[in-house]
Amino acid sequence: MLWLDRRAGEEVSYAEIASGVGIPVSSRLRAAVRGARRAVEVDGHRLEQFMRSSDPLRRGAWVARFHRCGHGDEFGARDALLACRRSVASLAEMKRATAFEATNPHSIDAQAFGQMAQTADGAMRLISGVEGLGTKVMKNQRTMNVMAARIADLEAQVSEMTTDPSAASA
Repeated sequence: MLWLDRRAGEEVSYAEIASGVGIPVSSRLRAAVRGARRAVEVDGHRLEQFMRSSDPLRRGAWVARFHRCGHGDEFGARDALLACRRSVASLAEMKRATAFEATNPHSIDAQAFGQMAQTADGAMRLISGVEGLGTKVMKNQRTMNVMAARIADLEAQVSEMTTDPSAASA
């Protein structure tokens, strides 16, 4: 965890983690990363899931990022939406399995499995609404980033006009 703490906000791959902590890339390293993820969440920090890198120089690389409590960004939001989509997929699988077992004449408790299927269905509806809100948040973040870039361009143009005497006389 100390190794991750020094790289807060940076993209790190399994190979970089392996060289940093001295564990070869293997199932042992993956288990250590899962353990580190649970440990940092106890302190309120976040170790993202491994996703494709957003850095053009690392195109296609699977990376994760560590964030200290209160230091997230739009890529952290992307990670949260990914977790939401995964949970919907897991709930859909739960609903299919429990609904099947509820209709099975040889089930150990068809009524209980029917209630589980209804609960999973209700949870899926709730989470689907949350995912829609997350998409709206991402669109708003992109709009804010575009507006901030445009404002920075305009400020640069204004500063060029005020520092260049030939532009002021034109």
